[in-house]
Amino acid sequence: MKNRIFILGVRCFYKLVGQRLHWRVPGSRQVRGWCAHQICEDVRLPVTINARVGLPRSLRMGMNAGIGQGTQFLGLGRVSLGAHLTMGPDCLFITGDHPVPKAGGRFRDHAPVHEDIVVEEDVFLGARVTILPGVTIGRGAAVGAGSVVTKDVPAEMVVAGNPARVIRARAK
Repeated sequence: MKNRIFILGVRCFYKLVGQRLHWRVPGSRQVRGWCAHQICEDVRLPVTINARVGLPRSLRMGMNAGIGQGTQFLGLGRVSLGAHLTMGPDCLFITGDHPVPKAGGRFRDHAPVHEDIVVEEDVFLGARVTILPGVTIGRGAAVGAGSVVTKDVPAEMVVAGNPARVIRARAK
């Protein structure tokens, strides 16, 4: 088990320096990858993490996965990113949701629900993709830019839109 003080120091270093390193600075992606390896639950190096990415402790990443610039992870659920993931900038992973009460009920009387997000191997996520709680994106899938993924995506499919719908199967 890693020392809590060491992890806190790495987290502070990442927030103050690592997140802000410009992509042209030699070794900046490696520094962010090393910080992720120390901070997060399970990160298999090498990975590519671009600038302005907040790293949650519950993040899992496979080898050669890449996180786009400005990507955010919101909620308390776990996010698992498979190996060889390619991601555009400003993607949003939302693992928390609030149930809608019946008519006459109050929102504050219902606790939020947190569900995990799973992105399997060899997936492409376009720029500004939003993935909602409990979604699994199958192996080899492609998600178009600006899509809002509300349901599971089958393997080897191309999806796009709001909400994301299957457009076609990937060509073989």
